Amino acid sequence: MHTLETALAALAVLSTSGCVGKDAAGDPAGGGTEDAVTEASLHGDRVCPSHLRGRPTDNHGFGTEQIADRAPELLTPDAAWVCAYAPVDTSISGTNAGAAYRWVRTGEVRQVAAADLATLSTLLGQLAPADPSQDCTADLGLRHMLLTSHDGDLTGVVVDGYGCGDVRLTDEPFRTPPGRAIQPGTVSGVLTAPPALHRLVRSLGHSDG
Repeated sequence: MHTLETALAALAVLSTSGCVGKDAAGDPAGGGTEDAVTEASLHGDRVCPSHLRGRPTDNHGFGTEQIADRAPELLTPDAAWVCAYAPVDTSISGTNAGAAYRWVRTGEVRQVAAADLATLSTLLGQLAPADPSQDCTADLGLRHMLLTSHDGDLTGVVVDGYGCGDVRLTDEPFRTPPGRAIQPGTVSGVLTAPPALHRLVRSLGHSDG
């Protein structure tokens, strides 16, 4: 079933030593379009946040579990980057608050080659609402954020590398949790992605830490 229990169980035993990259603050947006750098300059010339934003009541940090009610209609990107994120246990010992996790950036920001942007756009066009009845594996891995830029507007596509392989959008990666997106063409909720998109973000977003 499409639930959090198996992933949370895996989180409880995951070792996070060595998973956080040295440059946790994020890399410059260099190499992208001028407009993308201008928007990123609001956050210190970065395209990838140091961690994935969470909701105040979201201790596990995944983002929403509500299924998207429709497919997004994302614009063709003129630049894109991939960043990897690993879970860090932020639980406070001696309390009854339960397990808590934060997804922290690890490794380098990697830019998608200009020659691959058309293929990337095709794959993003295949995003669809997740199937709530699908069976999911009980493993856990990295999450990747695919940052796309169209005329300077950044959109985050957060892809789970474990479990159901869920995908969540954020229309402001530095402020808005995955799964919340209200800008035209984006949608809130959980999506599913074609296998080729998973392969692309894994190939670019592997951890260097």
